[in-house]
Amino acid sequence: MIINRIWMTAGERGRTRRFPIFLRALVTGMLLSGGLTAQHHGLEEMSNQEYLSFVRALRNPPAPAVTGETVALPQGRKCGLELSIEAVRRLPTMSPDMVAELHALLSPQARQQSIVSPSGTFRIHFDTSGYHAPALLNERFERIPNTARAYADSVAAVFDEVYHIEVEVFGFDPPPFRAGESEYQITISEFLGTYYGQTHFSVPIPNSGTVRNCYTTHMEIDNDFQRYETKGMDGLRVTAAHEYHHMVQLGTYGLWDADRWMHEMTSTYFEQAVYPAIKDYLQYLPDFMRRTNLSMYAWSPDGYELVLWPLYLVRKYTLSIMKEIWEGMRRHEPVTAMRDAIRDHQPAGGDMEADFCSWTALNYFTGYRADRRIPNVYVDAALFPGIKPTSVELVAESANMTGILQPLSAAYARVYRGLDSLTFVISNSDIPSAIARSGSGVSYDLEVRSRGYDGSYTPLSNGWAYKFTASEPNALCVA
Repeated sequence: MIINRIWMTAGERGRTRRFPIFLRALVTGMLLSGGLTAQHHGLEEMSNQEYLSFVRALRNPPAPAVTGETVALPQGRKCGLELSIEAVRRLPTMSPDMVAELHALLSPQARQQSIVSPSGTFRIHFDTSGYHAPALLNERFERIPNTARAYADSVAAVFDEVYHIEVEVFGFDPPPFRAGESEYQITISEFLGTYYGQTHFSVPIPNSGTVRNCYTTHMEIDNDFQRYETKGMDGLRVTAAHEYHHMVQLGTYGLWDADRWMHEMTSTYFEQAVYPAIKDYLQYLPDFMRRTNLSMYAWSPDGYELVLWPLYLVRKYTLSIMKEIWEGMRRHEPVTAMRDAIRDHQPAGGDMEADFCSWTALNYFTGYRADRRIPNVYVDAALFPGIKPTSVELVAESANMTGILQPLSAAYARVYRGLDSLTFVISNSDIPSAIARSGSGVSYDLEVRSRGYDGSYTPLSNGWAYKFTASEPNALCVA
């Protein structure tokens, strides 16, 4: 059964009245053919030459592009996974000369020195002088001279810590090493405030045992994290947690290139899992709170914004739920893997449809509304931006709101009169349609009346009543 809910809270404008009324509705629906994307960076629409120029400028930012083009570089993106995915997609269509140059641009760059992490798991490559030389930052976020080795030592220690938590605590299989190597290669580079870091890969591992290709990888990270939302050592820490999990994903579970939202959502979650005191993930929540009507899988090529979903799942179940989802992705696409992992979780399984409905309701109790949900699943709920519902005034006797919802999306509708208001959280948790990634969505109609209603309306304790209908026949149930 597909469970969708209407959650209503009273007193939204007059915040002294806080008596929640909880209701449920059942709705089915399908995604518009082709879907939507939350953000589009344009890489897929570049010609091969334009893409090569983009990579060339990114890899060598101080120098003009060889071909003379002006190339806009990304600013403050979380990671460069999209760059490597696009490279793999384009290689079969490139000329031999372009392939050779692209491989050279994305291969590990030589550095003056390297050290091995205390555990022996990572080799850190860095310069002690010149453009790419790293440095620690002081309390004013200024580079401290002659701290290149100290920065490299910090990188080594942080990656050992990340490995311990993601592999030994969460239980993920460690990614394979590159051929002939027994250490993961981490190169420190000057990214000038573009990507925090990049996980590179190219040739699939033969016989990986997964339905999607797996890859050996190497990584680059910024040399000081001076120009980012989260700076210095904290920027290093969240980047290490984020990028190393990309190495885990690509190395042992497979690349779902059309579902990058799943890769980015998971890696952003692991920033919080490994370093909960660092709040870098907050920068992605305003966009999510503004666009809850986007299907979960419509956030590709990003997905950082969806970090609240794994935070919710781990809190409801256990740490192991994330590994169980990725184990399922060895064989099944991400939504199927999530559904099955939730259902089969031990000692007590759950239901993804019900969880999605609960999650969308929970997301309403953030920002200044955080204290209306005690206890709140989100530790940082008061720091989140609040959702701004679509508002309609109850004029005379009635108010009416309509819309269309795709699977794994939600709408927030507020009906008010004076200082009193009711907020309806309408969510579509149609898992089969989400798995199919197809369809036209389901339309709904919400009518609220203060009087003049009959038995087809559901009465509320304040004397109002509502009727909620959906375009799918026999799909609506209100209790």
